[in-house]
Amino acid sequence: MLETVGDVAQRFRLRVLSGDSALDRPIRWTHLSELADPTPWLQGGELLLTVGLTLDDPAGQCAYAERLAEAGVAAIGFGVGPHHVRTPRALVEAAQACGLPVLEVPAGVAFQDVTFELNADLLRSDAAQARLTAEGVSAMTRVARSAGTQGIVTVLAARIDSWAVLLDRHGKVHAAVGAARVHIDDARAAASGQRSRIRHPNITVYGVGDPVRPRAHLVVAARPDRISLTRELAQHAALLLDLALNPLSGGDTWHLTRADAVDALMSGDQGLIERVAARWNRPAGDVAVALLRSRSRAVPLEESVLDWCAELDLPQLVSSDSSQVTVLVPEGELGRWADRVRAAAADGVPARCGMGTAQPLVRAELSRQQAEQALAVAVADAEPMVVFGELATGRLVLQRLDPAAQAALRSPLLALLDNPVLLRSLQVFLSENAGWEAASSQLGIHRHTLRQRIARVEELTGLSINATEDRVIAWLALQALATHQPPPHGDRRS
Repeated sequence: MLETVGDVAQRFRLRVLSGDSALDRPIRWTHLSELADPTPWLQGGELLLTVGLTLDDPAGQCAYAERLAEAGVAAIGFGVGPHHVRTPRALVEAAQACGLPVLEVPAGVAFQDVTFELNADLLRSDAAQARLTAEGVSAMTRVARSAGTQGIVTVLAARIDSWAVLLDRHGKVHAAVGAARVHIDDARAAASGQRSRIRHPNITVYGVGDPVRPRAHLVVAARPDRISLTRELAQHAALLLDLALNPLSGGDTWHLTRADAVDALMSGDQGLIERVAARWNRPAGDVAVALLRSRSRAVPLEESVLDWCAELDLPQLVSSDSSQVTVLVPEGELGRWADRVRAAAADGVPARCGMGTAQPLVRAELSRQQAEQALAVAVADAEPMVVFGELATGRLVLQRLDPAAQAALRSPLLALLDNPVLLRSLQVFLSENAGWEAASSQLGIHRHTLRQRIARVEELTGLSINATEDRVIAWLALQALATHQPPPHGDRRS
């Protein structure tokens, strides 16, 4: 492993003049320079050897120490004899103030001997570290197949001879190895960016998954003599953990598979529904459709929804398009699902969710239409969660009307039944309180395109969207259409 400043001082019998608390710093290379400012040629971690040819005044000596400390050198090796009889006091005091070790190299110790021996050892150490890295990656890969995330974190902690903890994005512990159990609070603070609350030194956080929005955080505490090895192994571990947490994520296949399953289960085809439900191990019973939309197009919801399904132990029957996410929720889990969505919104997830009533799978399309209406209300009223069955219009008006009255409510929009694009545009436009900009943004179209669609709606229906009464008629007709779904052939349930 890399030698520390203290190791070098002991090995070559050098006096330590400052920086006693930093003698555990690893030395990555040695560098000789008599420049007043050698920092452009430094990368950090060097033992810088100098006899101070350009350091004759105290102000220059102080500035020299401060520049080197800022550049991240491990220590200064100051050679006495040729130019300075002793190490300048101003240099030592400035280095002490910066926490930078200064080692005095006596006249009897040649810089050539120090650089030759130390650099040769460092090259051998690099080769040894490369071997340790390769062995560690191989060991983590092998254990990942059988022991998953716990196995990966366990092997990592053993290889770096320190502790490691894996947290999900909400701070829940997936795996904690070694002394990590004692430092969970430090790990959470580091993962959330609260550096001021961290008590343990040398903590580093590695994102697992998407670098912008990681699905989990790997937190490790590196020993001073194993910083580079820890970095290499932790980066490989983060890649393996990403696969272990969700082996099918990150590719189009899993996304398309889920979308196809949702489409099949909502197709109304009894035989297809039964086959797909069996393959997905979906228990018998009614389901409700939940539709979610992000208030910000820059924040996709699909990954969050998949996380919620995993937390609630629900089948990941989730599909998404560019604007919204569809989820099939078992009837017995509706309460927990609603609570989870509201909790996520309280934590800052920009979600709006509408949920239909529980229906047999063959009538899932009805629940989807209800969820669409509930989602429109959630967007309009800025509510994180709206359940269709709890809407006053759905419960107190539409559900109590006789079939003739419901047909009368639907009649103004019958001319649009063959044009779902116009129906959808009208529904979004009304849910956004006739706001052209907001509605066109939700639909992902230009506002002029929306104006053309609404004009076509007016032409086909005879309604005037500028008239409040006509907008109310159109809104009630949309809700009546959403609740009207004739049962599929062969389904006799009332």
